[in-house]
Amino acid sequence: MSEEETKGGAAQVTVQAACSLSVVKWCSYEQSLRDAPKEGIGGMGGFFDHGMRWKDYAEQWTEEGLRYIEAIRSAVLKDGLRITGAEHQSHNVPIFSDGTAGRFSYRAWGDLMAAIWAEAENKDYCYMDFYM
Repeated sequence: MSEEETKGGAAQVTVQAACSLSVVKWCSYEQSLRDAPKEGIGGMGGFFDHGMRWKDYAEQWTEEGLRYIEAIRSAVLKDGLRITGAEHQSHNVPIFSDGTAGRFSYRAWGDLMAAIWAEAENKDYCYMDFYM
């Protein structure tokens, strides 16, 4: 299989995976612990740098993780959201349609936002652009 076919296949998997999951609301960290005590995705980060795009970010996730990041990406792009790591932890924790939450460190959230907007705008961002 060619590199292009592989990339196209990976993109197809991520789009199909996202169709089965969505962000149903955004809430504070404290509210997320009450509404969705189980974490679907989250973690630490701080690797996304200038010149990287969505594919570079998506490659780090398992198929299950791709479901969650694609759901976040879809919601962010649909509403044009630019949420920093500080805002994420304060009042923008995504709650998913499966009843879980996405809780990230400031840097990990910055990675996610930088990947989303770098791809959408074809512009270089790093995680620090969305850190605080």
